[in-house]
Amino acid sequence: MVVVKKDDIITVVFINGAEVIGRLVVEEDLTITVNKPRMVQITDEGIAMVPGICMTGEEPKGDFQFNKNNVLFVIKTISQLANQYEQMTSSILMPKTGGIIQ
Repeated sequence: MVVVKKDDIITVVFINGAEVIGRLVVEEDLTITVNKPRMVQITDEGIAMVPGICMTGEEPKGDFQFNKNNVLFVIKTISQLANQYEQMTSSILMPKTGGIIQ
C-alpha cells in the first residue's frame, strides 16, 4: 500500500478516468484537499498539465477540495511529472539549461 503524506505531489484519479496532480494538503474521511491542482491531459507530444481542474473553469490559485465519493484512488506522482509540476507552480525561476556560466 502506498502511503501519501502532507506536501507530497500526488495524482488523484477519479472514477471517470480523469487525473489531477497537486500537492497534498490534507486527506480526510470524505474529502481530499490539493494545492494548485493541475488536470492531466494527453497530447500528441505526450502528457501535459493544464492549469486548473477543467477545460472551461477558472484556475484554482490555492487549495481545492475534492469529494472522495468521486475518487478511485490517490497515489504519489512519478518523479518526472512531480518535478514538472514543481516548476510549473513555483514562483522560483529555474534555468533552462544546466551548468553555471562564468
